[in-house]
Amino acid sequence: MTKDSKKIENTLNGSIGGDGLYQPEPSPRSLDDDGLRSSGRRNFLKTTTLASLGIAAAVGPWPLRYARGTERKLTWLAYPGHATEEVIGPFQKEFGVEVEAQEFTAGERMLALINQSPAGTFDVVMDDTAYIDILRRTNQLEPLDEADYPLEDFYPELRDWPMLRDESHLFSIPTTWGYNGLAYNSDELTEEDVSSYEIMWHERVQGRLGMRDWYLPVMGCFSAYLGNTSPYDISDDRLDEVVESMMTTAPNLTGFYGFSGVFDSLASRGSFVIPGCGDWITGLLQRDGHPIRSMAPREGAISWMEANSIVRGTANKDLAIEFIRYLSSPEGQIRTATKQSYMAAAVNRRAWEQMNAEMPEEAEKVSMKLDQYNVLDMLREGRILVRRLPQQQSLDVWQDAYTRFMTRAGS
Repeated sequence: MTKDSKKIENTLNGSIGGDGLYQPEPSPRSLDDDGLRSSGRRNFLKTTTLASLGIAAAVGPWPLRYARGTERKLTWLAYPGHATEEVIGPFQKEFGVEVEAQEFTAGERMLALINQSPAGTFDVVMDDTAYIDILRRTNQLEPLDEADYPLEDFYPELRDWPMLRDESHLFSIPTTWGYNGLAYNSDELTEEDVSSYEIMWHERVQGRLGMRDWYLPVMGCFSAYLGNTSPYDISDDRLDEVVESMMTTAPNLTGFYGFSGVFDSLASRGSFVIPGCGDWITGLLQRDGHPIRSMAPREGAISWMEANSIVRGTANKDLAIEFIRYLSSPEGQIRTATKQSYMAAAVNRRAWEQMNAEMPEEAEKVSMKLDQYNVLDMLREGRILVRRLPQQQSLDVWQDAYTRFMTRAGS
C-alpha cells in the first residue's frame, strides 16, 4: 500500500480496502437499468438543445494563452454530463484543446480513481465539497492563488463555503450548487403539504412515496427532520433514531430509485413525493411539462455543491487554471447550470443577472429568480443545511444502515 493509500484509508475510517480502493457493500437495489451503481447523478440525456436556451457567447475578460489548433489535452475527473459540447465547447474552441473526461458517479469512486492513478493522470477534478477535505488532507490537490479566479463576482456565502480551504490556502473553486429536500407532484400536493418532511408518513402518499437509493442525501433529510441542524455530525444514538425514522415510512414506500428511476417515477406519477431531491432533477421534468416541483422543508434541506480543483502533479497547471476560470465565468456557469444531464444554481452573481435577463424561465426552474424567493434566500434563512460526510461514524456505518433500510422496507 502506498503512503497516500494509507492516508485515505485512515481518513475514511475503514471504508477503503486493503488495496487502497473503496469497497462499498453491494446493495440489492442500487443498480439502474444499465447495471451501473447509482449514487444520485445519472447522465440522463434529454432533447433540449443549447440554442433554445439563448446562452450568450462571452467567455470572460482573461487573455488567451494557447493558440487555436494546438493538440493539447486537459484531463478532467468529473460527474457525468459535464464534458459535453454544450458545456465546454467554447473553451475547447477558444483554447484549441481537447478536454478528456473520466466520469464517475460517486464521490467514493472519485477518491478511488485518484488514489489508484499515477501522479499526472488527471489535471482537474470536480469534487463535491463534502470530499474536498479528504483530497486536501491526502495531498491530492494543488493550493490555488485566489487572484487567478473571479471570486469577487461570487456571492459571499458561496465564495466562503465550508471545506473549500484550510487555514492557509484555497483548494477548490465552487461551480454550481443546490439542495436536496423534497421533489413532489404539484397536482397532487400543495406547498403547504410538503412544507415539512411529515408528508412522508401521510396517508395521502400511501404507496406513492419514492426513495432515492443513495444514502447520503436521504439520511441527511431524515436527520434534519429529527432536528439535527448538523445532520451528519450526530451520535450513535441519534443515528439509530434516523434509521428507525426511515423504517417507519415503509408502509408508504413505492420503491428505491437511481437517477433515471427517480425521473421516471415522478414523471409517471408512480411517486407523488421523493426526499433527497431538488431543482437539479425537477427542472428537467418541468422542461418536459411535468407538474413536478421542489421544496426545502422547514426542518431544512441538504446542500450539495460541486467545485473544481487542480490535481497535484499535473503537467498542465496553467491550462487547468484557465479551465477553472472558464467554468467560473458567467458563460461557463450558465452552461453548467442548464446542461441536459441535471440542472443547478450558479455561484457567480453575473451569471444570475444574465440568466434573469436572458433566460428567466430557466432561472425559475433552479430557484434563481432575483425578483422571487430563491435558493439564496433559503440558504440565508437556514433552510439549507451543509452536507458533509459522516463526522462521528465511518461511511460504512451509514451505508450499511441504509442498506438495511432498503432491504427491510422492500421485503
